[in-house]
Amino acid sequence: MTNRTFSTARNWRVTGIALLVAVATAGSVSACGSSSTSNDSPREITAVGTGEASGKPDVLTVQLAVQHQAGDVTTALNDASASAQKVIDAAAANGVDKKDVQTANVRVNPRYGTDRQITSYEATQSLTVKVRKLDTASKLLGDLATAGGDATRISSVGFDIENDSALKATARDKAFAEAKSRAEQYAKLSGGELGEVRTVSEGASARPTTTRQYTPDTAGVAASPVPIESGEQSLTVTVTVVWKLS
Repeated sequence: MTNRTFSTARNWRVTGIALLVAVATAGSVSACGSSSTSNDSPREITAVGTGEASGKPDVLTVQLAVQHQAGDVTTALNDASASAQKVIDAAAANGVDKKDVQTANVRVNPRYGTDRQITSYEATQSLTVKVRKLDTASKLLGDLATAGGDATRISSVGFDIENDSALKATARDKAFAEAKSRAEQYAKLSGGELGEVRTVSEGASARPTTTRQYTPDTAGVAASPVPIESGEQSLTVTVTVVWKLS
């Protein structure tokens, strides 16, 4: 009887120790879990900045066409081709490089009378001419109109900045500086300081192209130089920057 009592008491003591160990172990795991999740979401601050830079255009793009009507397709197309070649030759005579003259479209369409019968054919050849020597642009436009004669159709002229690397760099500097200034202000308001940059992303650059419509009057006389001004164009860059907030 005594031996059985002693054995039972010893079993209770062993069980009690095991329970204490289990509770202690569970408490330790719980504490570790709480500690590991406290830094899973680092503080960050995101700011957007916009920068703008202006410069003078360095290229003029002219969109034009020649248009002829005739009683048959062959004559209409041949006449349009002859006029287009005169326009191309006029561009070359004004110093336009061959690579800057491109045929944009060639088409022949029937013309219909009131009875829906074909009365003639209209042939159109469209050209794109890039002018890099802007000081020759006024004379060039007049010469192109004269070369094509009454068949000439100038749909638009547009200035652009083809070499915009320097402008983009300036706009990026301004955009980043603006984003950083905003981020520093918000960091101060929130009682923190800016840390390292985590990400930088740039939006699409926006640059409007200046386009003008021009209708020549070439009724049997040489067209005068066309007064045009290139003015200035602006380029805008937007950046989004994420900083670590300490």
